[in-house]
Amino acid sequence: MENCLYISKINISRDSEFFIYDINYPIIKLKEECICQEKFDLYIINEINNKIYKDVLDFKNNTKLEAKEYKKLYDTKISKECKECVKYKYEVYINYEATYDRNRIISIPMTKYKFSGGAHGMTYLESYNYNLLTGKILKLKDLFGEGIDYKKLINDFIREEIMKEPEKYFKDDYGFKGISEDQSFYTDEDGIVIYFPLYEISPYYVGIPKFKLKFKDYKKYLIYK
Repeated sequence: MENCLYISKINISRDSEFFIYDINYPIIKLKEECICQEKFDLYIINEINNKIYKDVLDFKNNTKLEAKEYKKLYDTKISKECKECVKYKYEVYINYEATYDRNRIISIPMTKYKFSGGAHGMTYLESYNYNLLTGKILKLKDLFGEGIDYKKLINDFIREEIMKEPEKYFKDDYGFKGISEDQSFYTDEDGIVIYFPLYEISPYYVGIPKFKLKFKDYKKYLIYK
């Protein structure tokens, strides 16, 4: 990663009666020989790491609180009134991938899964896209040249992709209406991946819908390629 940077994986896990979690999250590190150089600001790197760590802990701890409430309910009521009821565990699984690390830009999509009872759990995708020199969170518009109508480019592309398999997506008022100002995305080695939460434009069985604009097809519009 840019010669001076590398990512270290941290794992935290635990399995108890009502709650299990297995979490992998990244820490961006600066090699010792680069610390005195002015290519990167250690404060900025630490701020990014702190943001990722806080988000991971919040996701885990919020689910842990729900598990405690369920345990209390199970011990005081469910186990006494419903002998046939199944006791279940709340679950959290988190993993990540560093998909882009060029041009002082880093993109780290992180998948978060949570089960809290019911027919199935929920999967969330959250991406950390940063300019490592400034610490600025990158928005989709930052990847495109000045004056480019990036929304139209992307909306047209997504609509074309949806038309290839229309049975997978909601229609009319429930279907795709266009990307937002804070549209979720990440970059990888050959393109920009636009994605949507579960249920936003398609049924659960489809998973998280993703649409990749390849750099080679859109390079004349892009700043970062």
